Amino acid sequence: MKILETNLKEGRIKLRVENLDDLWYLKSLLRRGDRVAGIGHRRIRDEERIRADKGERIPVFMEIKVEEVEFSGYINRLRITGIIEKAREDLIPLGSYHTLNIAIGNEITIIKEWKKWELERLKEIEKLSKAPLILIACIEEGECEIAIVRSYGVDFVARITSSATKKRAREFNAEMKKFYHEIARKIEEEIKKSDLKVIICGPGFTKENFYKFLKENYPEIAKLCYIEATGCGGRAGVQEVIKRGAIEKVLEESRVTLETSLVEKVFERIARASPLVAYGMEEVKKALSYGAVEHLLVTDIFVRQKKGECDKLIEKAERLRSKVIIVSTEHEAGEKLQSIGGIAALLRFEVY
Repeated sequence: MKILETNLKEGRIKLRVENLDDLWYLKSLLRRGDRVAGIGHRRIRDEERIRADKGERIPVFMEIKVEEVEFSGYINRLRITGIIEKAREDLIPLGSYHTLNIAIGNEITIIKEWKKWELERLKEIEKLSKAPLILIACIEEGECEIAIVRSYGVDFVARITSSATKKRAREFNAEMKKFYHEIARKIEEEIKKSDLKVIICGPGFTKENFYKFLKENYPEIAKLCYIEATGCGGRAGVQEVIKRGAIEKVLEESRVTLETSLVEKVFERIARASPLVAYGMEEVKKALSYGAVEHLLVTDIFVRQKKGECDKLIEKAERLRSKVIIVSTEHEAGEKLQSIGGIAALLRFEVY
């Protein structure tokens, strides 16, 4: 994401969307009542024509008051629905509804009363968008799970299988080579879409054999690769790499790794009945009142559902120099945090 213009006196920030992660982050920042200005497409009828027609869709600059925001990673769009407050009145009636379909490359202006944590989050998003994404290929004989670790969660993009293990010895090598080519082509396809680093992982020696194959046949991909051992294959192997923090070796700043690590700490302390954890609104409020919160973790769902109350909690946490982390529910750690109320805190000291 690129911040193009900032006018905090008017509450206006103009942005350009540069990747899929940006769309998700915008969803987490936009709330009911905010205003968004951008180019929308409306169907305009020619009333002078005798024969009725459906009209022509033309681009129109408009400003809408947000009522609903929907992110769809499948079609790479952020759908922002609301009431039109500003537009060419000769073309569009003010007060009518419209949905802005925001895609990669689009520019929009957000007008709202910006909270301090929202501005900091926006700067963080701009920084994260410049970093490469991580592709994980978890491979074992006969199966490879391919996932991309995005800032908002883990996107499982392909599962490639092979019948090599069922073949006779003389046919095995040929089948494995075919299997490796298919995986390499899929990785190559994803690299063309985004700036990527690649982690090849899995149990046994298949990952090393595949890496050797890449060096011989796809040297440009091999240059982007790192090798990690896991105890299992498939999606479980992908999650193992993330939980272990292997991504941090490749990319110093990975949002999913950070969120997963902190949520795991919360559940570890809960399991040990440690006094250095609080979860649920009342427990966290109490810990904040004592200035005991080191990390405040809230899910994106919690932020949306508890808008006013959550703002006050976040502002108080920042005044007390607590680190606030908004955790995405698009990945496993966020779902776990949501299961205990969507809010938790790691504490500096015990609260009585």
